[in-house]
Amino acid sequence: MPVKKFAVIGNPVQHSLSPALHNFVFQSLGIDAEYSIRKVQHTQLSSIIQELKTGKLEGINITIPHKEKIIPLLDNINARANAIGAVNVISRFGKNLTGNNTDWYGFSKALEENAITVQGREIILLGAGGASKAVIFALKQLGVCKIYLLNRSVEKAEMMSDEMISPYPLSMVDALIHSDSIIVNTTSVGMQTSKSPVDLGLLHKNQIIIDIIYNPLETPLINFGKKLGAKTMNGLDMFIWQGLASLDLWFGVDISKQVNFNLLKEHIETKLC
Repeated sequence: MPVKKFAVIGNPVQHSLSPALHNFVFQSLGIDAEYSIRKVQHTQLSSIIQELKTGKLEGINITIPHKEKIIPLLDNINARANAIGAVNVISRFGKNLTGNNTDWYGFSKALEENAITVQGREIILLGAGGASKAVIFALKQLGVCKIYLLNRSVEKAEMMSDEMISPYPLSMVDALIHSDSIIVNTTSVGMQTSKSPVDLGLLHKNQIIIDIIYNPLETPLINFGKKLGAKTMNGLDMFIWQGLASLDLWFGVDISKQVNFNLLKEHIETKLC
């Protein structure tokens, strides 16, 4: 049997530790498979689809900026992914490709693991991209009462508004944020720069500060929140849980239950040091 090949596609994608996660699982469980990084432009999406249909790739994860753009190229979309409007994992069944979203599950599990309760709370949500849509889906499932959705382009946020979501330009964050707010960053600001998506002067020790970026483990937002004594959560747990859920989809068995989560997390953290 040939080695099964998997990959993560995106642009930028060099920061991704998906290969570290998946290859660790493959090696520890004795699975004959390998996982790589593929920097892909929007114009190359159709060729990736062909690689999947012909079996050159067994499955892929999708990161920014392709989570929404790849949807029209797929044969089937899982109901949750369809409701979210973004896909982060594709599975192949014969020549049919199915899009799923495991980001929402990863975010929900991360909140649970970090003892963060959002039920009945208001959320300050930064960013209106594919990851934001998955976070919104999770937050609604967990019973939040209001989401203030802030984005540089308010038009994009307005497209996602409903009875629970109120869109605002990012420039209005200082008028909406409170000393006890739950702040969730889904933008890429802080990933490759020393910038923060909001003025650090707006942070307070009584807030809960969440950044779904995991590389670096401590973005300026998380770092400053920690210094204040606020409860913080980086994106590592979400990243691991969404990755394990991807494996379950690709192999059709509960691989996630066979993995030692703590050992896997320690392994990934060594790649971030």
